[in-house]
Formats: sequence, structure tokens, C-alpha cells
Amino acid sequence: MNANPNSSLSTTQQTMLDLALACDLKVSDEGQHDAIRTRHRGIKSQRDAADYIREVENKIHSRRKFTPMKKSSQEPPATPPPAKNARTMTGYQTAFAILFLLVLMVATGWFAPAGLNLVLVTLCLLLMLVVLGVSTTGRALGILINERNLMGLSRFQTVVWTVVVLSAYLAFALVRIKMMATGLTGGTPIDDPLAIAMDWHLWALLGISTTSLVGAPLILNSKKDEQPLPSATQRTARMVQEPVADINNNRRGVLYANGKMSDARLTDMFEGDELSNTAHLDLAKIQMFYFTVIAAICFFMMVFKLMVLGTSNLDHLPVLPDGLVAILGISHAGYLGSKGIGRTQTQPSS
Repeated sequence: MNANPNSSLSTTQQTMLDLALACDLKVSDEGQHDAIRTRHRGIKSQRDAADYIREVENKIHSRRKFTPMKKSSQEPPATPPPAKNARTMTGYQTAFAILFLLVLMVATGWFAPAGLNLVLVTLCLLLMLVVLGVSTTGRALGILINERNLMGLSRFQTVVWTVVVLSAYLAFALVRIKMMATGLTGGTPIDDPLAIAMDWHLWALLGISTTSLVGAPLILNSKKDEQPLPSATQRTARMVQEPVADINNNRRGVLYANGKMSDARLTDMFEGDELSNTAHLDLAKIQMFYFTVIAAICFFMMVFKLMVLGTSNLDHLPVLPDGLVAILGISHAGYLGSKGIGRTQTQPSS
């Protein structure tokens, strides 16, 4: 442009001004069009043209930020938003994978050597849970993720005992069916291959596991109505190195939560539930984790030994000792009791 802002418009500058008029008419209401055209015709100097073009640019930016223009019906539809949970398997793929694992589980339980069949049946059950996790949440360990997008210890121990006990029962049942079909029953006839006894200790252990799975959310539910002090939220933000706004948006009362499932980590199982202790290890959780893993391994090895020895018709699952059940019961009681203790400073209720 010329140095003098009051100079008349050149041909190029007039073209830019006309383009600005077209944009202005596009983003403005029809009732304003006459006034806009009148102003456009009155622009003769470079200064007035620059001011008008700047105003149109600001109007376009404001329009994009707050009220975007409607798309023409002839334009292709916008890309749909991502699904609630990013899934990597379709329904048909999930169904096929589960059916394949079911067939594989029965085949390995029937044909694999004693002991190995138990291991393979257990692996098939675990893979089925992985398939369900990937199909539903997009995560291989999705079955462990709770409603706060954290991996829960009560879910872990329920999964462990479900897999261990079911795999043992299924392996026993398949071997007994095979023994009955082939007549190799060791001298003792098998009338009902599914009549596999389970000692009351095992039922008690499964009951303890289920109690923790159901009881933990019930205990924590009362904390969802509490409001933390701003200072408590700020301390949590410093500990976990997250913005305060994110923590406030994701939290459930005084309970810490992740914004999405992809943020869930295995370490969640060992950390506190509230804002004030979410970055700290919870000893009650660590204790329950160790007792659960040790007890599950011991039970699995007892089942494995019975199958390898082949000295019985496998008509009963191993009996757990009283001491082990008592220790697990105490561990779960401490786990649930620790959840009822408030650790985050809250605002007084109105």
C-alpha cells in the first residue's frame, strides 16, 4: 500500500475489500446486509478499508469460536465422534474369539496330559477375559477397571478366584467325563461326572471375595456426596502432577478418579481411594493382594498335584486349611475397614 493511509484504493485493494464484503455477508444475519453494503460503498480510503477488513476478520474468528456456521446440506457429513469406549474388536470378532476359546478349552481339557490340561484350561479362561476386556474397553485388563476408571483390587481378587476355581472344576469334570466314557475309572464307577464336592472352606473363601467386591463400592458411595476443601484438591494436584481443573472434573466427591479408561494402571490397585492418599500406597490393599496371590497359587498347585498323581476319581476339590481362610477373612476385613476411614479434609455440610 501507499504510505498515505488516506490514499484511494488500488485495484488489488478494491478486490480485497470486495472479498471482505462477501465474507461479512456470509457470517452476518440477513437483516444487517443492507447496512453492510451501504458501508462498503462508502469506503474510499486505505485506512477505512483496513479497518473494515480487520473488523470482518474479528467477526469470523468470533463466529468460529462461539457459533460456527451451519454446513451446507451438500457437504459430506462430519466425522462422527469416537465411541464412548474405544473398542478394537467388533461383535462378530468377539463372538468368534470366545467360541474358539471354548472349543479349545474343552479340547485341551480332554486330550492334553494330566496337569497340562489344567494349565491350558486356565489360560483359555484368562484369554476369554482378555477378549471381553478388549472388546468392551479397548484394554486387555479392562475387566479390572471400575466406574472411576481405576483398576480395583477387589475386582482383581474376584477374577483370580473365579478363574482358579472354575478352571479346576472344569478340568476335573472333563477328566471324569473322559474316564466314564472310556471306562477307565480306577475301579470306582462314575455315575455323575459333575458331582464334584467343594468343601465349605472354599465356599467361605468365595463368599469373602464377593463380599469385598460388593462391599467396597457401598462403603465408598457415601464419600461421593462430600466436597473436599480447595486446599486438599490443590495438594492432590501437586502430588499427582495434574491440573486442579482436571481433578475437580474427574473426582467423585472426595474420591479420586481418572478421566478416561486409558489412564487406568495396575498401580491403582495399591493406592488410596481418596484425593489425599491417592498418591500413597495403601498397606491394607498390599496385604490383601499378597494373601490372595499366595492362597490362589497354593490352591492351584493342590489341584495340579491331584490331577498328576491320578490316584482318585477327582470327585472333590482340594480342602483349604482353616488358618488360610481365617487369614484371608482378616485381610479382607482390614481392606474394607480402611475404606470407611475419611482421610480428605471436607467442607462443612450446609
